[in-house]
Amino acid sequence: MILDIKDLSVFYRSKKTYAKALDKVSFSLKEGEILGLVGESGSGKSTLSYSVLGLLPQDSKKEGQIIFDKENIFSLSPKKLEGLRADNIGLIFQDPAGTFNPVLSIGYQFREVLESKLKITGKDTVKKIIADSFDQVRLPDAERILKSYPHQLSGGQLQRVAIAIAISLKPRILIADEPTSSLDVTIESQIINLFKELKDKLNLTIIFITHNLDLVRALCDRVVVLYQGEVREINSTEEIFKNPQDNYTRELLVSLQELE
Repeated sequence: MILDIKDLSVFYRSKKTYAKALDKVSFSLKEGEILGLVGESGSGKSTLSYSVLGLLPQDSKKEGQIIFDKENIFSLSPKKLEGLRADNIGLIFQDPAGTFNPVLSIGYQFREVLESKLKITGKDTVKKIIADSFDQVRLPDAERILKSYPHQLSGGQLQRVAIAIAISLKPRILIADEPTSSLDVTIESQIINLFKELKDKLNLTIIFITHNLDLVRALCDRVVVLYQGEVREINSTEEIFKNPQDNYTRELLVSLQELE
């Protein structure tokens, strides 16, 4: 197992008290798999991803453990956490336009990430890493894109750039937080196929967060179903769709069938 989450509970500050966002969540992540994390809005999916990255608000409370490389992420110093995010665990956000600074070129922002995270400053090295990353995500016309500003690119292009930046750091785990929710159906399909290719080529381990069960069925090896901060079911994707064990999972599948 590359990641082991044990009895994770997270509480957010709410005026004079705390609201529980996750309740004793436990599961393990296998190396080289794509794990789907599904549930409706407010179920705790994004809170879980921010917990893994050590990005919870300072006034939040947390219990339990998240074990990566035999260390509890909650026990790491700020410096080690920064190293974890640079070298081991990457994140792709759901809104590609919001990922980038609108007044800086794509090339400037890509180079800034490489220089700050990997401490790489040599122009030839940086250029090669960017070119290789663009090839991996099948993004043509790199020179034009690097000179462009975010508003000059489509949502699909921006999301591919975001993925290129993430994989340029060579993470062992990539967390994709609803990465296709703002894209149209055609581009969504292309991004899903891209994740499949990257998993095979780079042996990436991926946590794919979504509320879209069709995407889960097309992409994921296993599924964790969340409801109101609790894990309701964990199983292979095939078993989740053929033989769901939990009532909430069955309701989700019925809703999907009704929509179809």
